[in-house]
Amino acid sequence: MRKVFLAFIFTLFLISFLLGRANTTRAGMDTENIRYTSVKVEYGDSLESISEKYNNTGISNGEYIEQIMDMNGMDSNKVHPGCFILVSYKVDR
Repeated sequence: MRKVFLAFIFTLFLISFLLGRANTTRAGMDTENIRYTSVKVEYGDSLESISEKYNNTGISNGEYIEQIMDMNGMDSNKVHPGCFILVSYKVDR
């Protein structure tokens, strides 16, 4: 009975380790080539136009706009000329 219990615990540990390792690897691959820059908002800019210019990350423009709003602590999608916002972009290696 003790051997079965130890085998069960070992199996749980091994599965947990492998799942944790897989998630860490996947997360690293997703963000490996992501960089951030500050963008000065110009007259006529909107989050949509900024998204169209900088979003090369493989997510939809709507998701990218939500990401910009989250990164910058924005409650509204309105931007004002002269302000700076943080955006992400993907670099090729």
